[in-house]
Amino acid sequence: MVLPYFILGITAGAIIESKTNIDIIYSWVGKGRLSIVLGSLLGAILPGCACATMPMAEGLIRKGAKLSTTCAFIMTSPLLAPQTIILTYALLGPQFTIGRVLFSLVGGIGFGLIIHALESKNHLQLSTTSSSNQCCNANQSPAFFSSMISIGKKLGGYFIIGLAIASTLSATIPTDLIPKTIGDHPLLSYGIATIIGIPIYICEGEEIPITYSLLSLGLAAGPSFTFLLGAVGTCIPTLLFAQKILGKKPMVIYALYWLIFAPISGLIFSKLFHIHP
Repeated sequence: MVLPYFILGITAGAIIESKTNIDIIYSWVGKGRLSIVLGSLLGAILPGCACATMPMAEGLIRKGAKLSTTCAFIMTSPLLAPQTIILTYALLGPQFTIGRVLFSLVGGIGFGLIIHALESKNHLQLSTTSSSNQCCNANQSPAFFSSMISIGKKLGGYFIIGLAIASTLSATIPTDLIPKTIGDHPLLSYGIATIIGIPIYICEGEEIPITYSLLSLGLAAGPSFTFLLGAVGTCIPTLLFAQKILGKKPMVIYALYWLIFAPISGLIFSKLFHIHP
């Protein structure tokens, strides 16, 4: 069911990654509130999990981006990429896809504005720690086929893991378990969905089939949406990367923001689209 969308997704990601002049895009990101919006949009169009996001964030910093702009980029980048948007549509449908795009951009811009307010009052400043030795070079655009193979290998492995986890959950967990265990306490499910992704590393794309499985097992759409966002935004490796590139205090704010943003997004999502268990 998902294979054609998977191929389309990695093709779209490879085209953008290989044909985009990163230096030109970086030149758009200056200072002020507009740069926060541009930083969030940049995170949405450039393919990248946490491993690729942080070196690109280092590139932003080297081009003179403020902490608030960099934070907006780091917030949005793991959540949105051409391939994950297509895969979300393939497995979860248009409402989850629209919600993912909308809340990811709003969340990234909102986080950037909070950091901007703290930055303008000199409560925060950029870390001087460089991430230039991390896993990829933010200033190079690979050839199309090389990019397609790279994205396919990176996304494919984790996506297959996600499918395996989803299949295992669907085959082994009774379909009435989730409704029976948390059905009488629906708000509890938002908290569980928020924190469950913190101890593990769920790479981009892997969260989509797992969310699909949770929905099929009876988890309501709102908590499922919370998991969809939080699983790729709050894992320990992402937080460690954030501390390295941003500094300890911004990383703590990032984590606290996610713990509030993810469940609220799920609640609003379920009301906005009138989706119920």
